[in-house]
Amino acid sequence: MFKKDLGSLKTMGFARYEKRDGVETAEIIEAALNWRHDFLSTQEGIAMHCFLGNDKGHFADAIMARDHQSFMAMCEAHPQAKSSQEFMALLKPDSIRLTANTILKENVTVPTNFSSIEFGTFSPKPEVFDEGKMLEISNRIEENYLNQFTEARAHFMGKIDDTTYSEIAFVENLGMARRICNGYVQDDTCLELLDIFDPESVDLDFWFKLA
Repeated sequence: MFKKDLGSLKTMGFARYEKRDGVETAEIIEAALNWRHDFLSTQEGIAMHCFLGNDKGHFADAIMARDHQSFMAMCEAHPQAKSSQEFMALLKPDSIRLTANTILKENVTVPTNFSSIEFGTFSPKPEVFDEGKMLEISNRIEENYLNQFTEARAHFMGKIDDTTYSEIAFVENLGMARRICNGYVQDDTCLELLDIFDPESVDLDFWFKLA
């Protein structure tokens, strides 16, 4: 994992994709490491990158940035870099899904001692949704539920656009990330959050660190 201490962070990019047929996992890990070293680590305002996989054989990049401008500047420079081109050549282009998540929490810094990220997106029910109420529920989830688990490392809500939000959790390991998430349906505060989501819109997965 790559990290810099840039203080409070305002944006987290999350890109999900699949490798082309015939590409070995070892090849894509090596390409990701080269891209991080040659390109991403040189970009102004980028505080963290980790390369992730899931149990479906898919891959993802988690990138934390000081602000939206830094993240978008990196995205604009990305196609011109040789290591970016070599990395992208290994991916199925139509599988790539990138979101820029505005972090809806103050004083978020790069988490430590995690190996798993839970990343979920959802559209709220417009008739019951209030962003302030969502954030208040999120704070109570951290205080009343997540604080029960020593493996929880960080948690925050993100905003992708006017109709799409995200919930992001960093956890010590994949097993506990799944266990914590499964416990949502037995916790009254967590159920309050679930009640404001359109269940048909939820897109949730668990990722583990590869590099």
